[in-house]
Amino acid sequence: MAEPDASLPELVLRRLAISEQVAAAKFGAGRPVDDPVREQRELARVRTLAREVGLDPDLAAGFLADQIAASKQVQRRLFAHWTEHPGDRPAGGPDLSVLRAELDGLTVALLDRLAETGPEPLVPPETPDALNQDPLRTAYRTLGQRRS
Repeated sequence: MAEPDASLPELVLRRLAISEQVAAAKFGAGRPVDDPVREQRELARVRTLAREVGLDPDLAAGFLADQIAASKQVQRRLFAHWTEHPGDRPAGGPDLSVLRAELDGLTVALLDRLAETGPEPLVPPETPDALNQDPLRTAYRTLGQRRS
């Protein structure tokens, strides 16, 4: 679960790290990266949660959509790598339902932190993990715009 005092950037990075585990779970189970039913359900849920913490539901949904898009970038990159390099495939994937429960908790923590920020644009932190820099920029797409 998310640390209660984690910053917004720390939570976004944690979500990206879980995306790697989600990729392993889906790849091992032969499931696709995209799950439009879950995605729509989560976007509806985040709109409700946003109202509860005093956030603009459109901002919150846009932010979650960015998190989902960033996660899919990570997953697609790993799927491609494992397809090209079968020797690098994970031996077994973690339980997707456990990972999704962790993601659900992270979503709540992310919205709480987002509600604490002001309307100024936010930029993604630098990361030494060059492979995750593009997904990290995607994760901050909505937050990089003025939120007034």
